[in-house]
Amino acid sequence: MRITLDLEPNSEPSRSQTPKDEVEWVPLPKHPLFTATAGGGSAATGAGNLLAWDGASRLYFWDSNNNFLHRLSLRLGDPDPISVFAASPSKVLQADVSPTFDVQKISINRNGTAMLLSGSERLSVMYLYGRTSKKDVNLICRTITVGSQAYSTGSNDIRVLKALWHPYSDTHLGILSSDSVFRLFNLAVDPLQPEQEYYLQPVEPGRSRNASSVCPVDFSFGGDHLWDRFSVLILFSNGDIYVICPVVPFGSLFKCESLLEIYNDAHTFGLTSANSVAASNSKLAISWFEATFPELQNQETEGDNLSMLRAQAYALFDASLVLQGPLRRVGQGRNEDSVSRSAECEGRAISFLYNLVSKDSILVTAWSGGQLQIDALADEIQPVWSIGSPPRLRVDSHDQILGLAMICESIASSCPEKLDHNAWSDSFGYSWIVAVTLSQECVVLEMETWNLLLPVSIEMEKKLIQSEGESKERDIPTIISKELLSGPKEVLVPRASPSLRSVAADSIEGRSTLHQYFRLFHETYVEYAHKVTEIESGKQHLCNYARVHMELKHHAPQLKRIINGQYSRIGDAQQKLLKVEEKQSILQKRIDCAIQMHDSLEERLQQLRNLPCAHKKPLSTAERQFKSELDHFKEVELDALHSSVDALSARLRRHAQASKSSHQQQKISGKKICAGDDQLSMLKSSLEKLSLVNTENSKKVKVVESTLRNKERSSRESSLPIL
Repeated sequence: MRITLDLEPNSEPSRSQTPKDEVEWVPLPKHPLFTATAGGGSAATGAGNLLAWDGASRLYFWDSNNNFLHRLSLRLGDPDPISVFAASPSKVLQADVSPTFDVQKISINRNGTAMLLSGSERLSVMYLYGRTSKKDVNLICRTITVGSQAYSTGSNDIRVLKALWHPYSDTHLGILSSDSVFRLFNLAVDPLQPEQEYYLQPVEPGRSRNASSVCPVDFSFGGDHLWDRFSVLILFSNGDIYVICPVVPFGSLFKCESLLEIYNDAHTFGLTSANSVAASNSKLAISWFEATFPELQNQETEGDNLSMLRAQAYALFDASLVLQGPLRRVGQGRNEDSVSRSAECEGRAISFLYNLVSKDSILVTAWSGGQLQIDALADEIQPVWSIGSPPRLRVDSHDQILGLAMICESIASSCPEKLDHNAWSDSFGYSWIVAVTLSQECVVLEMETWNLLLPVSIEMEKKLIQSEGESKERDIPTIISKELLSGPKEVLVPRASPSLRSVAADSIEGRSTLHQYFRLFHETYVEYAHKVTEIESGKQHLCNYARVHMELKHHAPQLKRIINGQYSRIGDAQQKLLKVEEKQSILQKRIDCAIQMHDSLEERLQQLRNLPCAHKKPLSTAERQFKSELDHFKEVELDALHSSVDALSARLRRHAQASKSSHQQQKISGKKICAGDDQLSMLKSSLEKLSLVNTENSKKVKVVESTLRNKERSSRESSLPIL
C-alpha cells in the first residue's frame, strides 16, 4: 500500500495545528506507529492500500488489528527540502460502529471530511469529525454503511470491485460491482439506495461474446478536461476499455468557465458537423447541457459572473447512454490490426489507472502477467445516446427526479482512439512515495526533481524535401559537435622504436622521451578539453533555451487568455467607474432632497405626536361589541322606551280621573267594591314595577347619552386639520 506526496516548488511546508510542546516531530519512517512491533502483529493479511493523504498536511493510516484510524500531521520539506516529518503521538479516530469486514483500502473525499473504508463485501464511510471518548482521548466518529441492500452480506455473490469518491462532489460515491453495474450514491440523501444506476452490456460487433469480455474489473472518473469531467472509463478483464458519458452527480459543482467552453464547442463544431450522427448527438448534448445547467444560457445572454454552477437532476426522456467502446488501439500509421496483435499481453487485465497530463489523457493497464500497457487518448471523448431506449426514473410528488437507472449497451460507432505519443514527464517539485509493508514498517522513497525539460527523442537523420522537382537536403541543428564525437584528428603519440623498450625510465633518454610525450599530450588534449568545455557549455545553453521555449510555447496561450480576460475586466471596471462618476452629481442631489424630506417628515411627525388624539388606542373586541349594542339601543330601544313612558303617563292620568269618580258611586255592591280594590292593588304593584323599570331605563339613557357625547367629541377632535 502506497501513496504519493507532492510538494510544489517555492511553497511553504505544511505544519500541524497541534501545539509544539505536546508533540514530537520525528522522521516518518521512524514513527512509533510504523515500528515492527507496533500493534502486536502484522498490519494486514492481504494486499491493500491502507494509507490516505488529504493533499495538505495530514496522513491517515488504518490499523487493521485494532480497527482504528490514525491521523498524523506532516511537515513536508521542513527543515530541509527532502525531509518528511510526522507528529508523535498520532491522533486516533475510532468508528462508533466498528466495521465487521476486512478493510482493504481507504480513501478520503475532496474536502477531507469523510473516509471511505472499502472491503470486498462491505463499504463504510467514516466521518472525520466527532466527539471525544469518555474512556480515553480517542475521537469517536460517526460511521454509516453504504449500499448494504445491493452488495454482499456474506451469502450474496455480488462483490465490490472498485469504489471511488467523485472528484466534483463531497458526498457522491461511485461503485463498480461484479454484477456489471456502476452505481452512484449520494450519501447526503440516501446511503442505502443509489442515485444513479448504469447496467453495462458490452457487445463487440463481429466478435463472439465470452465470459472475459463481459467481466468488469476496474473503473476511473475522467479528469478536468472538456467532456472527460463527465466521463466514467471502465476496464474489462480482456483489456478492453469502455466509456459512458455524460454522468454527472445531482447537485455537484462545476466551473462556469469550463462549462462554457464545452457548450460553445458543441454549437461551433458539433451542429455544423457533416456527420449526421455527430450532429444529432450534439443536439442532444446541448439540450442535456441547458437542462442540467439552466444558468448557462444566462451567462451567454445576460453576462452573469457566476464562478460555479450546480448540476440539476435531469435525464433525457427517451434516450439512454451508450457504452462507447471498446477503445481501438492504433499506431502512428493508423494501422489497427498490427498494433493490436503486437500489444497482446499475457493473462488478464487486473487494474486500471487514469491520469491527465496537461490536456492528454493517459491510460495505464496492469496485466496479471506482469506487463504494464500505457496508452493515450487520441480523440476527445464525446457524449453518445441511444434513441428509443428510455431510462427508468424515480421521482417525487413534484415530479423532481430523485434517481435514475438505464441499460448502457455498446453499438458500432466511432470511439475515442489511443495514441502512442510520448508525453512530457512533470519536472517541478519534490515527491515522496510512502509505503507500509505487511510487517507495519514505513518506507519513504524520495523522487528528486529534474532541473531541465529534456526532449523525449532527437531525430539525428537528415530528411529529403522535394521542391520543384529537385531534392534538397534540410540541415538538422546538431546538439553535439562532430569534432567532439570524432575526437582528435591526429594521433600525436609517436611510434616507439625497438630500442626504446630497453631504455630505463630513470635514465636520461627515458626522461627525455617521457618529457616529449607529456608536452605533446598537453598541447593537443588540453586544447581538445577546452573545446569539450565550450561545446558542453553551448549544449547547456541550448538545452536551457529549448526548455524555456517549450515552457513559453506551452503556457503562452493560457497566459494570453488570462491577460486578455484581465484586460477585459479592467475595461469593464473603467466603464463602470465612468458611469458612477457621471451619476455622482445626480445621486448627490437626490441624497440632499431625501435628507430635506426626511427632516420635514420628522418635524410633522413630532407635531402629530403632540395632538390629543395622537395617543388614542384602537378599541378592543369587547369594546367594539359594547359600542354596537349601544348603537342598537339608541336607534331602537330608546324610542320604544319613550313611547312606553308616554303610554304609562296617559294611563296614570286616566286612572286618577277614574279614582275621583269612584267616590261618587256609593251604592255599589260589596262584591263589586272588593273587585275594584283587587284591581287597584294590582295596578299599584304594576306602577311600582313600572317605576323601577323607568328608573333603570333612565340610568341607561344617561349612560347612552354620555357615550354619545364622548363619541361626538372624539369625532370632532379627529376631524381637526393636520398642521
